[in-house]
Amino acid sequence: MKITDTLVVYTIPRSKEQKSNLELVKNSLMKHKIDYKLANRDRLRKAYFQNKDLIIAVGGDGTFLRAAHFAGKQLLLGVNSDTKNKEGFFMKADKNNFEKKLKSIIKNKFVIKKLQRLEACINNKKVDVCALNEFFVGARKSYHAAKYIIWVGNEKERQKSSGVLIATPSGSRAWAKSCCSRTLPLSSNKFQFVVREPYEGKVFKDYRLKYGILDEKQEISLVSEMLEGVIVADSVSREYKFKAGSKAIIKLSRNYLNAIW
Repeated sequence: MKITDTLVVYTIPRSKEQKSNLELVKNSLMKHKIDYKLANRDRLRKAYFQNKDLIIAVGGDGTFLRAAHFAGKQLLLGVNSDTKNKEGFFMKADKNNFEKKLKSIIKNKFVIKKLQRLEACINNKKVDVCALNEFFVGARKSYHAAKYIIWVGNEKERQKSSGVLIATPSGSRAWAKSCCSRTLPLSSNKFQFVVREPYEGKVFKDYRLKYGILDEKQEISLVSEMLEGVIVADSVSREYKFKAGSKAIIKLSRNYLNAIW
């Protein structure tokens, strides 16, 4: 594969190890005469990603997720800058194998994993990023209860909880995993939802829609009953307001992420 222009998305290094690994990536690209530009993960713009053959995220999973929000059909490679402190599920390269990984890309001998993403609409307006792991729907402040009406198929009910996670197959290995959801194969065309800490009392009770697995033709809808509700993609996007009366629809996107695995 001929790489003409690369974008390196990075987390600001907070240790010698992280700084050293960012330099390693830059030096390897220069060694192979590959043009690149640097972009701080906290200051990304869609324009930075235009006409790029390869996106390299250097940091941890959060950096990969941030880059994924702006990546279209480009290839995205994750490089773990600190293997002792960063989980790095998406980071398939590190200081020990980055050079080898880069050579495999140049020689066109690499594996692409097509990862499912979710899209959301709020009041018929599409949210401008897709979620690679999950959408969180709930109260802006974690110590406030989330109140909403949830629809799945022909069933609907009013609920009070700590919020709802709608997760992709890769997301079933992340936040949703701590909420007793199932781990779905990365190749699955399904997604799932899980209600966090459902509260049942006199008014809110007898829930049926606490967890479910949906297929690619299904969607989940929620109507907010919160003064300060939000929807957030992958815990790294901006907060999208989800005030009382607002309706959100979430489903699988046709826009896969092309991750180098």
